[in-house]
Amino acid sequence: MADIIQAIEELFINRSDVFTIQLDGLNEYKVIKEPINKQIIANHLNGKITIGAFQINPNDNKVKWICFDFDGDLKEEMEKSKKLFTKLKGMGYSPLLEFSGRRGYHVWLFIEPTDAKTAREFATDVSKGTEPHEIFPKQDKIEKTGFGGQVKVPLGLHRVSNKWSYLFDDKLEQLTKKDGMKYLMKTDGRDKIKMKNVMKFFN
Repeated sequence: MADIIQAIEELFINRSDVFTIQLDGLNEYKVIKEPINKQIIANHLNGKITIGAFQINPNDNKVKWICFDFDGDLKEEMEKSKKLFTKLKGMGYSPLLEFSGRRGYHVWLFIEPTDAKTAREFATDVSKGTEPHEIFPKQDKIEKTGFGGQVKVPLGLHRVSNKWSYLFDDKLEQLTKKDGMKYLMKTDGRDKIKMKNVMKFFN
């Protein structure tokens, strides 16, 4: 369990002083103004709670992941998310595809700490033609006391549908929870998108 907790910390937790918890039976999240720790992540993985991670670090307005949210008819959204996943793979990136647990999919990209504005512009540009419902980051920057956007951490239980989030491998085959954890730990060791590559894309 320690290895998967560490992988989640390194991949998804860009701000450790605050997090969210999904309310039971509701697609709503409560802000918890206290540090996130390994036990909280373990409770998420065990289904005791379901947590979300804020994306933008208010100290420098940088992000370390991008998330494309496809939400709606599952069949249609799967095709859209697969299209973006395949496009990103073809460009040499290492995206992660996740079923969110209810009515959609997330395509994640892990990056070196990058200005939210640059990441948002890149994400908007690269996802053209695939029609994501939402793109994170939503903001170019936040105030020191602000929060910005948050996304549910993968491999958790959706408190409305009571379905587990699960991941897909590089061939877009659904993974079991155990295999998903192994895959996510492997993902942590992959090459991340370099800032210079993002800038090269714009040029």
